[in-house]
Amino acid sequence: MAWCLSARARILSRVPQIRSELFVAVYGASSMTLANRGVAAARKFQRWFKRRLFQQPWMMEEFASPLLQESLLLDKARCDAYREAIHRTVKPGDLVVDLGAGTGLLSFFALQAGAHHVYAIEMSDIADAAAELIAANGFEDRITLIRKNSKKVRLPERCDVLVTETLSAFCFDAENIIEFVADARERFLKPGARIVPETADTFLMPFSSDAFGAGRLPQRYYDLDFKPFSKRLFKSYGIARASGQPFVALSQPAPVYHIDFRKDSQNPGKTFAPFRIVADGRLDGFLGWFEARLCEGVTLSNSPYLPLTHWGQLYLPIHEQPRYQAGQAILLYLDPNIVAGEARWKYTVQLATPENT
Repeated sequence: MAWCLSARARILSRVPQIRSELFVAVYGASSMTLANRGVAAARKFQRWFKRRLFQQPWMMEEFASPLLQESLLLDKARCDAYREAIHRTVKPGDLVVDLGAGTGLLSFFALQAGAHHVYAIEMSDIADAAAELIAANGFEDRITLIRKNSKKVRLPERCDVLVTETLSAFCFDAENIIEFVADARERFLKPGARIVPETADTFLMPFSSDAFGAGRLPQRYYDLDFKPFSKRLFKSYGIARASGQPFVALSQPAPVYHIDFRKDSQNPGKTFAPFRIVADGRLDGFLGWFEARLCEGVTLSNSPYLPLTHWGQLYLPIHEQPRYQAGQAILLYLDPNIVAGEARWKYTVQLATPENT
């Protein structure tokens, strides 16, 4: 999918130039007025396409699913942590903005904590469910539900608190939380306003496991050659559900990115992470997770060492499945390669040597 979008973007970027050159070649320079109209039309189409692309309609449809929303509501670690953080952060009389409100649960928590009014922003169709819950609980006069992309919203007043649960498995890799919060911070909040979550740290860890991951399907399957499909599996980063499953940690987790939602405005870029191997074994891939500080004294994490949450963990498979021995050191070179708010991970692993350390 990523190469398709990239190719289409490159083609679109050349549409105006191609049309102009073709028109001149056929009709001559004297007819450039019509050519310019063609260029303008092509540019208009290009802007329309980019708007459609960056609205991420697939994500809107996914988050509109009641079944997905139920999994969020039944994630007790998530809901309990946010409720505690909101009760510690929101003060009586505060104005609150809820970014990506979903069913409205965080908005309800804010009212229970004493908020005077909440602006709940939700662009997917799950806003229909939020409206029903707002009415069922008698909150119509205290919650304003706004059914738009937050970047297109104008609030009538600035707020004291921003709350959002638009975290993904590696914190920032799927819902464009950093850019959305940065925009909201600039346009929606009063000076000194509070934000939940405040910060987040992300971690990666090399592992091996026979219980989950891409290496379980035999390359010879029903007396058939499945090597080509195996290669595809190992190119497919995604989500693992490692919590409660047996796995071997080949190294201690390494911190990778630190995000401060109170000041950061851009997604993280390329980096590398070193790992000292502590157990002999086969490298199947890397597990990634976040630890978010929602407010002072309240943290939330989807670590594989904690009970399973709806996030699971980021899973970066390694096709070669190399074997390492305790005492060796490896380097993971990592590029989130954010496209339309979603990470298209690029990564390589090397044995650490004096030349690259």
